Amino acid sequence: MRKSSVSAVVTAISVLGLSACSSLNPSTPAIDPAPLLQDHYFPAANFELESPETLFELPDAMKRQLELQVLPEEAEYARYAALREWALRHFEEYEYTSLETVSLSQLNNTRKINCLSFSALFVAAARYVDIQAEYQLVSAPPYWDSNNGIWINNQHINLTGEIQLPPPQFRVEHGFDLQTIPLRYAGRIPRNLFQYTADLNPAIVSMRVKHEIVSEQEVTSLFYSNKAIESLVQDKLGNAYAYTRAALMAFPQSALAWNNLGVLYGRIEQADLAIAAYETAISLDDDAQSAKSNLARMYRNTGEEELALAMEQEVASYQDRNPYYHASLAEQAMASGDLDQALSLYQEALERKHNEQHFYHQLAIIFQALGDDEEVMANLREARRYARGEDRARFAGKLRALEELL
Repeated sequence: MRKSSVSAVVTAISVLGLSACSSLNPSTPAIDPAPLLQDHYFPAANFELESPETLFELPDAMKRQLELQVLPEEAEYARYAALREWALRHFEEYEYTSLETVSLSQLNNTRKINCLSFSALFVAAARYVDIQAEYQLVSAPPYWDSNNGIWINNQHINLTGEIQLPPPQFRVEHGFDLQTIPLRYAGRIPRNLFQYTADLNPAIVSMRVKHEIVSEQEVTSLFYSNKAIESLVQDKLGNAYAYTRAALMAFPQSALAWNNLGVLYGRIEQADLAIAAYETAISLDDDAQSAKSNLARMYRNTGEEELALAMEQEVASYQDRNPYYHASLAEQAMASGDLDQALSLYQEALERKHNEQHFYHQLAIIFQALGDDEEVMANLREARRYARGEDRARFAGKLRALEELL
């Protein structure tokens, strides 16, 4: 485990020029989860399910802090700056974990945080001090990880909002990076507004990735889905089902929750129900690769060879096209010490996405291990070229240091 640091969160709470879109396709059909929720297959959960009303309730102690440290500021941009500083101080000693999701009421007890709980707290705090904030679902680079051969994916959440543009001197004093103005205002940029993005993971902020504004119902569903995944990993099927059921009731259009339901039915050998759940996930999201992988495996187990082969080919084609799949294989090769294989795989990733700064940075690390200083410099230059904000400055600093050494 590692602890979130001030420098990491400073990097993450930045200004980006990103467009936003609605969270649901207008043609998405209404889904009734009831027919596929078969409670009798799972033992009653032996815990109290977190109430949707209390998941994102700001604790009174934090309200008092905000009233003293943030609300006295009259200007909106000054309140945002004070809010950002409050968040940095508050989370400095929190432990980051991707394995546990907690509600706001549990944060101070567990001292653990992930992207969802950070975003929930920041949104609640921002709204309390009259700063506009919305949840944002980010198509972050996927990680191919498995549990007992079943693919289970998380989703990444952060937040965004628009505030008044601070005066130049204020920007300098408080570290506002405004080199990218919101692109959605191209041709009619309002001179008094800018868009901020806050994220616990600074790498995500720097990436050019798809994102969409989502409702609190969707975030509630994602919270329950995360808890379901935790229970699945611990083989607590009753708990996992209770959370998955709650996720679907909160937001029936969640492909992630339907995939989790399919995993659960697969665990208890209810193939027809599992297939129906996976097919529902795919009908809601054609990019639900986890559901497609699981469905192909289920087809194979039930003797549907042609259907299994077609789905496996579709998943393999997606993986071959996806640069982050090759990058994930490269990371595995690096972990095992096979630098030549890692080098080849990162080059394949760049063939599919040439402007990903992370790939160039990783190549620089590999070439440094191989003793090729010229390639280290070349890849750091490319990383700097495609980086933005503080990442660009970070790569520029590394280049200057290497130039002095060489």
